[in-house]
Parts: sequence; structure tokens; C-alpha cells
Amino acid sequence: MRIKYILATSLLLAAPLASRAEPVSVQAALETRAHFDDRAGNFTDVDDPAIWLHPSDSGRSLVATALKEGGLDLYTLDGQLLQHLPAQPAPACMDGQNDCENNAPGRLNNVEVVYDFDLGGKPTDLVVASDRGLDTLAVFALQAADGQWLLRDVTAPAVQPIFSRDQDEINEAYTAYGLATYRQGESTLALVSRNSTTRVAVLELADNGAGQVTYATRAMLDFPHEFDTGDDGTWTPCTDDDRDRPQFEGMVADPAHNALYLGQENVGIWRIALDAPADRSRWTLFARAKEFGVPYQREWDAQEEEYACTLLWKQDPGLGDPHLSVDIEGLTIYDAGDGRGYLLVSSQGDNTVAVYSREQGNAYLGSFRVDDGRVDGVNETDGMMVINAALGDRFPQGLLVMQDGQNTPPVYDADGQPREGSNFKFVDWQSIASQLELTVDTTNRAR
Repeated sequence: MRIKYILATSLLLAAPLASRAEPVSVQAALETRAHFDDRAGNFTDVDDPAIWLHPSDSGRSLVATALKEGGLDLYTLDGQLLQHLPAQPAPACMDGQNDCENNAPGRLNNVEVVYDFDLGGKPTDLVVASDRGLDTLAVFALQAADGQWLLRDVTAPAVQPIFSRDQDEINEAYTAYGLATYRQGESTLALVSRNSTTRVAVLELADNGAGQVTYATRAMLDFPHEFDTGDDGTWTPCTDDDRDRPQFEGMVADPAHNALYLGQENVGIWRIALDAPADRSRWTLFARAKEFGVPYQREWDAQEEEYACTLLWKQDPGLGDPHLSVDIEGLTIYDAGDGRGYLLVSSQGDNTVAVYSREQGNAYLGSFRVDDGRVDGVNETDGMMVINAALGDRFPQGLLVMQDGQNTPPVYDADGQPREGSNFKFVDWQSIASQLELTVDTTNRAR
């Protein structure tokens, strides 16, 4: 969800932009098919990708992508569609339910890959997705069939909502949103954020004994929504609904540094302890959006039926970082071995990606943007994933896959109106690394 901000020209000139180094420019190598967020396009608004590394032939690796109400796509490394799985239908009316007409279908939001999960006594690779429509996790197994790897739904039928008590509460839409998975000892865990709140669940995935995957709640984490400005004052980010709080979506685990990174969209980036996520004494907000602490005026936009915020940059207290602009969305880690590498963060507000060191202190190293080239550039990126491994002849130096929230050229409907289009762009890691003088290390560490 993006809050609508109005930046009057006179206010924009006062924004803290001058101190930011210019992001370097790269181009995408290829793109996937286009999707459209309208009835004709099955309300497909693509969101988040996950790269799966083939166990023996990295050139045959695949990319799974969440399409929200459109379900899930599986692509080859040349961007060709291999498999499409639709989202789950809306659940039937339940006994005693008050609001059956608003039962929503499945809405897959974020997607992750889990390697070698013990399912039925066999190591099985999984694709796990947060289902915002049903408030659950959706789980798929990658299995070889006639020489090709395809997805099969292995979600246990009795999985319970993660945050909601019943279907009526699910219909209020404060449901599963962002997702990150990680291994801790013999356990496979998932961080799942709750839409429009500051709550994050820690879940443990398990085999239900029937060849399906279920999960149980290990902890609930509640992050702040109000922040100390250091002058005996406090600041709360603008929301388009008085009930809403600054949510999380982009999240990623870094076991080598015992860290979990969480992007609070209108606030900044948190680092917490992987082995003790509920220990608030180890929570650090190490980077802040440039809008952090900036006062605002909020007015109701009757046409959009939501609040719009005017940021008062002349009153900016200077608490934010100039290279991050709300929303802060996708987070992903480039693993260069021995704890080295990079945390990449989608700075959606200015269509750039900020790069931080994984090492202690998380130093900011620079930013890049994906501009028009062989295919169109990338705008308003929600989700992204990078992998360092050599992926055959097409991406021998590693790959970054990014959601493009404004795919072009525009396509028009029967009334001549532009359709809201999105897709995924594949970017060669070498093109980024050479521009920012970053490491290229193609040692396979994903498995």
C-alpha cells in the first residue's frame, strides 16, 4: 500500500536531496509477460519474485512470482512462462458468518524459496507465499516431471489464519502480507507481517504427516508506530486510514550475521536478532527514510477516497537518510561468502535501489536505478531477489529479478484508457557490480 503524498514545488525545493550522490544507471536484460490489474487481466498486480537454483544445472534455474489475485507464475531464465497456478477461490459462507459477500479469493503477495525441507521423509524444495486474501501461507513443492521441474500445491487443508480469528475478521483485510523464510537448526521458520499494522508473526513450518505443509505460531512481534524525534517530541507516519499503522513488507534473513532485516515502509529498516527475534533490546532502526520525522498536513481526497499528505519540507528536522524514499519495499541479500556481501533495498519513492554492506554497521555503499534499454526500465518496485550463483550462459555473474510496477509501453482498454500494467525485469548482477564496484562471487551458497 502506498500513501499518497503531495509535494508542492516550493516545498520540494526544500527537500534534503542535494546531499545524495547520484544513483548509477543500469539496464534490464529481459522481461516477463505483461499483467494487468483490471477485470480483463484477472486483477493481476504482480508483486514479488523468488529465484530457485536448480540442484544440478544452474542454467535451468527458475523464477517463481506472486501475482496477487492472479496466482503464481513460474518462469525460465529467459523470461518464458513455464507454469501458471491460479489463486484459491473465495471460501464459501461459514456457519454464523455475518459478511459472506466480502469473502475474498486467494491473493498471493510475497514469495520465498525453501531448500531441502523434510516432507514425507524426502528433502523437498518449496515455494512459500503469503496469502493476503485468506490470511494463510500457501506452500508449493518443486518436483521433477518429464525432465522439467513444476510446482504442486502441498498446503495442508486445515491451516489456520495467521492473524485473524474467523472469516469476518479476515474480511477486514488485516491479513498476511510480507514474508521471509530462514533455517534455524533443524527448524524452517517464516516471518510474516500483517497488512496495515506493525505486527509480525514468527511461524514454524512442519510436515503434517500426509505429505503436506502446515505451520504453527512461535511468536508475535509488535513494532513501534510512534517515534521519538529527540526533542521531547514524537512523530507518526501519515496513514490513509486512522486505524492503520506503518506496515512491513520487505523482509530478509541473514543467518551469517544472526540478523533479520525488516523494511517498515514509511519509516526505515530494522535489524533484529535471528536467534531471539522477540528481544526488543536487540532491535535497531539502522536506516530511516528521508521522510522520517517530516511534519505533514493530511487532507481527505474525495475522488481517491483516501487521505493525501502534504509533506512540510521546510520543517524537516533532518532525521532521515537522503538515499531512501518511501515506500521502502523489497529487501534481498547478495551473498559474497564469509559474511561479506550486500543488503539491497527498494527505495520505491525515487525508483532506486539502495545498497548496504552486510557487515557490522551496515554502511551505505551507493544506489542504482534500472533505466530504459533493451526493455523498459523499472519503477515503483515492490519485491525483488538477487542470487550470486552463476546461472548458465544467460546470467553467468548472478541475477537480480525486480518487480516493475509501471510496465511500458502502455496498453489501452476498449475505452481508450491506459491499463495498469506490471511485470518482472531480469538484471545481470555484473552490470550493477561494475558500476558500484561491488563484489562478484559466483560460488553456489544457496543450497
